[in-house]
Amino acid sequence: MHLKPVEHRTSHSFEETLETVRKAVGKVGMSIFAEVDHAKAARENGLSMPETRVLVYGNPKAGTPVMLDTPLAALDLPLRILVRELPGHNSAVAFHPIAEMFEELGVKREVAARFDAVQQTIIDEACGGCPTGTDDHKAASRHS
Repeated sequence: MHLKPVEHRTSHSFEETLETVRKAVGKVGMSIFAEVDHAKAARENGLSMPETRVLVYGNPKAGTPVMLDTPLAALDLPLRILVRELPGHNSAVAFHPIAEMFEELGVKREVAARFDAVQQTIIDEACGGCPTGTDDHKAASRHS
């Protein structure tokens, strides 16, 4: 099974969405471990691209037991969320659904449900209650 990313468009600017994601991660008791700035890396190499950041976030108290029980989960933990700038002063957030990743690995459903609820809370905050069905992954796939 190949996991497809889910992307939600927002009516907020890149900067607003990025800050909202940062705050939402903290609000659910998680920490941001890294922030990958793809646009900055492009600029440093004479290239350009819209603002594009990947935030790597998690909570060792939640993730460590999962990785001890299912070591291959370490490939997908900590979690990641993409925030990217769209034309017209809008932005989008994208992620791989943790429930699907965990299901594929055989992580217990109740554990997957807890992670999924946290992930959905962050996404809802990020895009102001965007629909859970999604914009599909096609927009994200076109640019990879």
